[in-house]
Amino acid sequence: MNRKILVIRFSSLGDIILSSPTVLNLKIGYPQSHITFLTKPKYRQIVKMFGTVDEIALLPESGKFTEQLLLLKYLEQQNFDIIVDLHGNFRSSIARTVLTAGQKVVYPGNRSARQRIVRFKDFPATNSNSHILTHTHTHTIDKYNDCLLQLGLPAPARRPVFQEINGTIAAEHPTVVIAAGAAFKNKQWPVEKFAEVAIKLYHSHQAKIIWAATEKDETPASLKEQIPEDKLSLLSNHPIAELASIISQATITIANDSGIAHLSSAVGTPVISIFGPTHPALGFEPRGLLDEIIQADVSCRPCSLHGDKACFQKEQFCFTQIEPSEVIEKADALISVRSLMTKALFIDRDGTVIVDKPFDSDPANIEFENGSIEALNKATELGFKLIIVTNQSGVARGYFGIDKMKKFNAALEQKLAEQKIKIDAIKYCPHYPGGSVAEYSFSCDCRKPAGGMAEKAALKHNIDLRKSYVIGDKLDDINFGRVIGAGHFLVLTGQGNENSQRLSEDRDEGRNLICDNLLVAIMKIETLENHFVHY
Repeated sequence: MNRKILVIRFSSLGDIILSSPTVLNLKIGYPQSHITFLTKPKYRQIVKMFGTVDEIALLPESGKFTEQLLLLKYLEQQNFDIIVDLHGNFRSSIARTVLTAGQKVVYPGNRSARQRIVRFKDFPATNSNSHILTHTHTHTIDKYNDCLLQLGLPAPARRPVFQEINGTIAAEHPTVVIAAGAAFKNKQWPVEKFAEVAIKLYHSHQAKIIWAATEKDETPASLKEQIPEDKLSLLSNHPIAELASIISQATITIANDSGIAHLSSAVGTPVISIFGPTHPALGFEPRGLLDEIIQADVSCRPCSLHGDKACFQKEQFCFTQIEPSEVIEKADALISVRSLMTKALFIDRDGTVIVDKPFDSDPANIEFENGSIEALNKATELGFKLIIVTNQSGVARGYFGIDKMKKFNAALEQKLAEQKIKIDAIKYCPHYPGGSVAEYSFSCDCRKPAGGMAEKAALKHNIDLRKSYVIGDKLDDINFGRVIGAGHFLVLTGQGNENSQRLSEDRDEGRNLICDNLLVAIMKIETLENHFVHY
């Protein structure tokens, strides 16, 4: 259904980035919608990288009331069907109230609950059996996604992901981005400690260090003294879009609780984020699949919602109790993991690898699509792990039991083995909210287009989702690829023909994502791979 949607989020950098899953969910829920995003001019390039926004409306930089009225007049002429207010402050309420729309939903910020955490340390339930400081709380992304629930839409995307970003490039040694700045001085781990981490990572890994700062941030002299010029890049006030591209090509990022931490997550580079006066329980920790948080268990934190208040202690214990050795240990581990990461193809089963015979669980009826055997052999030669990902709602609907479905998958794996094809994993989702088998009849995070199946496979098989591709015959497969940040192709086998027209209507480049069958998709991927040399 065609919908005209206005999304409001004025600032700041991290909050804008954290809104990207919700905007993607809106585009998935209303694929033919026209989404306008209202924000400040400085965040235009960030919103553009979402890849899901059709128009960006900008608040007047002058702040003049007359110019704001002109903007509201222009927006009113757009005849929005839905307004999604992800800011929830006085200024956004003015726009929300003045503009006409059939539906209006507001981000439930729940500021009072966060204030209780700050004032009374009233944390959500704590895992007391763990030595790691962990809390169960609602992330800001989930609060943004609550707006979708108000609209009756699902929310498959739960991690920030930019659709328009450059791929990775070759690198003999690791590249580490160090972002020692933050919105407030009080949120910054001492810059000398960041420098110590950078120098030790250079010496232990021969890592290239990219020191990203603003003009107000200090650049320690020790960096130039101890790191060779060809191994050190000092960036000051670098354009955000270019910085995003640089970070996307890095091995890891090390940052404070800052917008750069979220930027790193959104481009697929794991971040180690150091929290001081703020706290993950407030809902703003980075949410990438491999992201790490370092924090000290100090009773006075968090001392404010945003880390803007001066420390009242004799020293800032939340930072002084965090040593560079702790950051280096986590960085060493992440660099090691990243050095071994591989790429994968996440391939739909029915209608892509085998002929789609709806709700058929008899292994005797397995029939391969034309070209699929050759395609899988070709994919193996290209160095891809092969992961089959399949929604099997027939279990929840009561058409067949889960054991029967597992036997079908095992038979498929055996038939492929007979063709010298090794499948690294078959991931399945047996859930369906409207099913008749209570055990499986609920909303989950694994049913495509949600990314659960790919994320579990990525963690188990050390897969870089940004280097991977999704291939399937349904729009759920395309959206699955968008949710996990992978390349994606629709094949015209199975239900592909009826979905191809919708894809072409939904996205201008849809025709470039459509292939006749699995073999043609693999050949297109081979061409793409020849243009990139992965580290």
